[in-house]
Amino acid sequence: MANDRAVSIVSHFSEIKRRIIRIAIVVILSTIISFIFYQPISKFVQKPALDALSKISPDIPATLVFLDVFEGWSAIARLSVLVGFSLAFPYIMFELVMFLRPGLTKSERKYLYSLIPGGTILFFIGVAFAYYILIPPAVHFLFSFGSDIATPTPRIGSYISLMSSLVFWMGLIFQIPIIMFLLGKAGLLKSKWVSKQRVWNILFGFILGAIITPTFDPVTQTLAALPAIFLFEIGLLLVKITEKKRK
Repeated sequence: MANDRAVSIVSHFSEIKRRIIRIAIVVILSTIISFIFYQPISKFVQKPALDALSKISPDIPATLVFLDVFEGWSAIARLSVLVGFSLAFPYIMFELVMFLRPGLTKSERKYLYSLIPGGTILFFIGVAFAYYILIPPAVHFLFSFGSDIATPTPRIGSYISLMSSLVFWMGLIFQIPIIMFLLGKAGLLKSKWVSKQRVWNILFGFILGAIITPTFDPVTQTLAALPAIFLFEIGLLLVKITEKKRK
């Protein structure tokens, strides 16, 4: 009995290792493709920063600079990895679903398969939210702070680092309903208990917003917190649905 359990554990670890290797290969290939097309990607990514600079200093050409020998290279590499990971995300969801699939019934697998498009769509909604809603006010606040005593000349490396962090974390935050659905389906999360955590969820949302945003203005932090709070409610609804299906 103990030997069978040990063999099962080893088998699971071997499968996890194979799936991680396949995911790594897909991410690397996606990163290489992103690196090849870094110029149009970089122009698109820089737009919020350049728009903010144009509003703050309309008489000065808006531009980002690099001051270190390797800063331009590291910024492009970081951007390529971010885009590569984003492009590979549907495949990452596929591998996750295929790993969970064997232990489920036929009806449960039907719900599981929906997580691939569902998780992918939510991830890219999170990315779009970060790019169009979160980043513009964040960079405008950061660039304008102190612009009355000096001309803002942001470095490309620090901007790409900020943008990558916000995009990555917002993409993951938008997976909250998926995580709650899986936990509810497994019976590890109960809607009654989750409902009692609303106050803590609001507090956690604002703490999370403060952590992932480097600014001190309440507007940007609130914009980062609201999705987490809203997605918690969607997750709660999904948990309730899983409980009804179980009955």
